[in-house]
Amino acid sequence: MQRLVANIRSVFVSASFITMIGMGLTPVEAGAQRWNSKQREDARTCESFGNRYGTRAFSDCMLAQQHRRDTKQMRSIEETQRLSQIARDGQIMADRARRQRCERNPDRRECRRKYLSD
Repeated sequence: MQRLVANIRSVFVSASFITMIGMGLTPVEAGAQRWNSKQREDARTCESFGNRYGTRAFSDCMLAQQHRRDTKQMRSIEETQRLSQIARDGQIMADRARRQRCERNPDRRECRRKYLSD
C-alpha cells in the first residue's frame, strides 16, 4: 500500500513539474508569479529607497509598506462607517420631522402615503 502511495505521489510530482516546464515556469518563477501587483509595487518602492532585495532593510521597508496599506484600508473602512452612521441619523431625523408635520397637519400631501408606521 505504501509503495502504491509513493508511486502515485511521484507520478503527481513529475506531472506537476512537467506542466510547469511546459508553461515555461520553473518552481522559483512560479513562486515569484504569486506576488500580487501591490507587493511588486511595494518592492519597487523599497528598491527606489535604496534597499536591496534580501536585506533586513528591504524586509523592514516591505513591512512598513504593508502597514501603510493596512492603515489606509482601516481608515477607509472607518470613514465609510462614519458616513453610513451620518446617513442613518439623517434618515431618522427626516422621518421624525415628517411624522411631526403629519401629526400637525394630516392633510399634507406627504402624509397621504403611509409614513406613519406606528
